[in-house]
Amino acid sequence: MIQRMLCIGSCILFLNFHLKAQENAALNALSKAEIALLDFISTDTVHDLNLSLFKENLRFGAPPKMANGVSLLKKKDKIYLQFLGTGRLYQIQKKAPSNYQFIRIDSTYHFGNNFGSINGFYKDTLFQFGGIGFWHIKDYFTFFSQKTKEWELYTSDRKVPAYLNNDNGIVFKFEEADDKFYLSRSVTQQAFPSTLATDIVDSCFAFNFKTKSWKNLGEFNSIISSKISKTQDLKTSYGPYLIFHYDLELYWLNFATNQFGSLSTEKQAEFREKWLKIYKVAPAHMYQFVLGDAFYLIGIEEDGSMKAEKIALAKKDFDDSNAIPVYKNNLFLSFLKMIEPGKPVIGNFLIIILTLLVYSYIRKRFKKNKIPSAIQSILYKNFFTSLTVIEKELLDAIYRHQIKEEQISIKTINKIMGVQQKDTITQNKSRSDYFLRINQKFKLATRATEALIVKEREQTDKRIYNYNINTQFLLEIEKLILNNK
Repeated sequence: MIQRMLCIGSCILFLNFHLKAQENAALNALSKAEIALLDFISTDTVHDLNLSLFKENLRFGAPPKMANGVSLLKKKDKIYLQFLGTGRLYQIQKKAPSNYQFIRIDSTYHFGNNFGSINGFYKDTLFQFGGIGFWHIKDYFTFFSQKTKEWELYTSDRKVPAYLNNDNGIVFKFEEADDKFYLSRSVTQQAFPSTLATDIVDSCFAFNFKTKSWKNLGEFNSIISSKISKTQDLKTSYGPYLIFHYDLELYWLNFATNQFGSLSTEKQAEFREKWLKIYKVAPAHMYQFVLGDAFYLIGIEEDGSMKAEKIALAKKDFDDSNAIPVYKNNLFLSFLKMIEPGKPVIGNFLIIILTLLVYSYIRKRFKKNKIPSAIQSILYKNFFTSLTVIEKELLDAIYRHQIKEEQISIKTINKIMGVQQKDTITQNKSRSDYFLRINQKFKLATRATEALIVKEREQTDKRIYNYNINTQFLLEIEKLILNNK
């Protein structure tokens, strides 16, 4: 037993030592291709950029075991680099032409976690979402705190697991204009930890940074999904649009307006021509991204020489009469996606509650409509029998005036009740009590939802109320009064 514990302890110490060594590993010198790319994007000091890179030849000086994808971000004139799978965050500062210094700004200590996470800025704060590590898919946001210099948890009303790779068809968009983070789909684990199998959830999601809540927008369009899943090229943003290309065709999608289309014919032709020029020069190192109002195609050779092609963009280039929806926002389908039928625990609970409510409603309507006319007649008779002598006199008097299209006077009502000599307060209370009891007996006996005696203000004098029999019950009440004469 002691030997076994020592063995486990040794393994833990070795693992901690290994992770610490990886965490403190120094960065290697940048390659010529990496320097050329940084030279190009650092010349722009105004516009933002967000690139998720999974290229083997773009490690930015990281050891092979640590560079399992990088997130290259630019916030105006500041450039940041985050190695996916670690908490390491660097700010890249240009010291001289083609000379860059990597300044680590975090104090995080973790390694082997959040591979394929999604990074992006929202209102000058760097957020990280999802990722995979230790065989588990993450389903929450963290943000980099300038105070603690660590990644802090950002709570939300529900969990949406997801991670990026080159073939799962996930795209995202941080949209500060409407305080949203958009996600094309999510990835769930079937029965972790008993199995590592995963499922793709074909639903678009929107996270509201103000309310910290997720919303299921609807089923992700399968046409778009098939194109995105087959492209390994970089996705880039232009205003509210996300741009990517597949089979030399430039496509765009706008989560906020629920539209997906292709760029104008002129831009398509220009893109193909310039893409082929770059491909002939440097097919191994090709990148695309938007800076400002221009779409750039970059080709970098092994010796660091670079060729760039620029395509000017304008809002009119995104007008597509054949645009299709990004997601199907059918309310019923969205509800099913939200509750995740068959999934424990909340999905099954909501299904049970919904089923009971529907059953109760149908049963109530069925019972109400099922009562035969003969039984309904008996219920009315029981009601009339339950009335006192004075209540029957009141009902009869109101009926006789109503069929003559006359209004029974308050004086007549008071006389029937025997309170004509009482004060006004007593008279008002007596009328209220008598008519309340009549209506209660009527509803209890007949199962009606409407009142039998209704009162309305006199048109010529708003201080006076008129009392009448509800017209929908007038025929039955007439039968009861005539049969009991």
